Amino acid sequence: MGTKLWTRGIGVLALAVALPTGSLQGQDTSLAHAARIEAEAESMLGHMKEWKSAAELLRQAAALRPEGDPAAVKNLLQAAKLTYYGGDEDGALREFERIGERALNEGDVLTAANVFADAAWIASDRNQPGKALELAARVERLAFSPLLNDAQRTQLRDRFQGSTIGN
Repeated sequence: MGTKLWTRGIGVLALAVALPTGSLQGQDTSLAHAARIEAEAESMLGHMKEWKSAAELLRQAAALRPEGDPAAVKNLLQAAKLTYYGGDEDGALREFERIGERALNEGDVLTAANVFADAAWIASDRNQPGKALELAARVERLAFSPLLNDAQRTQLRDRFQGSTIGN
């Protein structure tokens, strides 16, 4: 009777150990798929008429990445830039704000602050001074983070040097 219980225990343990491996293999497959999608998007960057499609592919690649993967934020940021340069400034502004929030939620203070600074400039260009000032204030608050060094703080503050944003 003890041997049967021990054998069942080993079987359950083997199953428990095997399950995470399967999910890791699925994650590897998703990451490989994300990389293929990124490569396809990058092949479109030389043709402005394909930027909208490239941006959508980059969003798809980001969605395939696990939460907390900095490559997902990179994909989304590149997609937002393509959206902006493709002429949808209002859509890009919304994307930049979401990306900044995501980076901040994932603990990447420097990326979040830089993305919010980009969004502030877009808001200023879109004649939305209240939004620009709100975003610049977020950058200023993030610049005080103990996670940043003095050079990073200076770089963030210099983003608005000589402008009416953040002054």
